[in-house]
Amino acid sequence: MLGESRLNVYILGDSLSPRLRERIQAQVQTALQSVPQWALDLLDRRIEEVGVRNLPLIVEPVPDDSRETRSLSFGDLEGRPAAKLLPRLSNDNVAWGQDRRYLVLKAVAYLASPAAEDRAFWERWAKAIASDGLRSAASGANEHWGEATDLDLLIEMFAALALNGAHANWSGMPAVRAFLEGWR
Repeated sequence: MLGESRLNVYILGDSLSPRLRERIQAQVQTALQSVPQWALDLLDRRIEEVGVRNLPLIVEPVPDDSRETRSLSFGDLEGRPAAKLLPRLSNDNVAWGQDRRYLVLKAVAYLASPAAEDRAFWERWAKAIASDGLRSAASGANEHWGEATDLDLLIEMFAALALNGAHANWSGMPAVRAFLEGWR
């Protein structure tokens, strides 16, 4: 368990060798160490709101020949938000599908996101999206973003800001950046 963020990491897979399990754990821990303090603070705030001691981050490797195409999924576990990383395994090779830091940041973003009932938060976020034309810009970059929810966009932008807040693209999204920095 990562003490400072109160994030509980579970690595599933009965057939994983101890060595492979340790390697996966080390890779996840390294990615977690790159999470900025402000993101951990948001996670802690959400943990307090939910009224639990921790939130789960599940790592469930899938065989390389699996029909599973996602590298990350979100949901609830025992009434708590939960995120699942789904790296692909080929022999002893672990393929995450994306930069591990980015996947972990997306997981933290989901876990830290306010409940749907927090209308004020989500209304402000929707205004920031509209103000910067984020939805249409994202759809232009990849058509799958055309059906993205506000939560999908929040997760993506949170991870992007945490990973590279100095990127030149942020100059074209002043409302989105201001919203995310205000949330911090």
